[in-house]
Amino acid sequence: MEVTMTRKFLLYLALAAALLLTACAEKNTAFENSDAFDLISVVPVVGNPSELDYDSTHMYVALDQGGLAAIDLQSYQTSWYTTAPSEDGSVTEFKQTRILSVVPEYNRLFLNEITGTDMIHIMDSSNPDSLMIVDSVIGGTFDIQDIHARVLDEPIDGNPIEVLYCDSGNINYRLYNAELWVGFGFSIRNLPLRLSGVDFDDSYIYAAARQRGLFIFSKEDGAQIAEFPIYGDALKVKVINGYAFVASRQGGIQVIDVRNPASPQLADGFVTVGYAQGVDYHNGRLAVASGSGGTYVFDATNPHDLRLIQRITECGYANAVRFKGDILSIASRDDGIFFYEMR
Repeated sequence: MEVTMTRKFLLYLALAAALLLTACAEKNTAFENSDAFDLISVVPVVGNPSELDYDSTHMYVALDQGGLAAIDLQSYQTSWYTTAPSEDGSVTEFKQTRILSVVPEYNRLFLNEITGTDMIHIMDSSNPDSLMIVDSVIGGTFDIQDIHARVLDEPIDGNPIEVLYCDSGNINYRLYNAELWVGFGFSIRNLPLRLSGVDFDDSYIYAAARQRGLFIFSKEDGAQIAEFPIYGDALKVKVINGYAFVASRQGGIQVIDVRNPASPQLADGFVTVGYAQGVDYHNGRLAVASGSGGTYVFDATNPHDLRLIQRITECGYANAVRFKGDILSIASRDDGIFFYEMR
């Protein structure tokens, strides 16, 4: 009897595994157009490029131990920073910079230095050839995993910029007047989660919570709205038009319909080669940085039916991706920053 029960248990286990693999596999016969992009430039950099953001003229790159780079988008020439001055005359040395976000409308760059600091540097980017630190965010900034800053449609109490950042267990939402960091806002603290990425829209905050999946919070007071488990290990999230695109490591890209935030639904998914760890979206195009698997670009016009446009492998190990209009930038661990133009 014991042998029979063991065999039945193993059979059930095998059937469950088969069902799980079937559910997690890509759900379409995606078309791949290997000529969808033209390579414009490859810009070598020092260090390991981990994050990208841009303004109208430059791409900014967090280079881990290499500091910070500003790449001119016309000439592709690079200004490289291992230090930056402050208005008081002091000089800050960059030791490990991994997270950044740019607010072009106010010439502000938010840069997290992770070694021996509890600080986000706020930099004046009006002259990309001479960046300067103008303020700092202190407190609740240790072990930062992600940061996003953007202009509000309407200023709140005279603050035109909102900033969202997280460490592994806390989320911070702050307002900024573009001159002096006061820190108005709220924090969602001591979450029993391992957070890796955040994003927001006009009403909600979305958190990629590693093995726990996607969490949704109110942007008004931080109250939890929903939890949605997903396949893989949720690392980064990008929210557009009521859909959350989650880079979920071994789970590839997972698309969650959050048009009803209280009841998220799985819309589609695609298991990429390598570990999906970065995601961006522009005008129906979805780019996924998938580590050793390179970069995948999908037609996401219909989020319920992703269609593979092209897999780019010449970039090598892809850390991050960023669209600027029809230009796709890829941060490559091995070869620098790749710039492609969509045909």
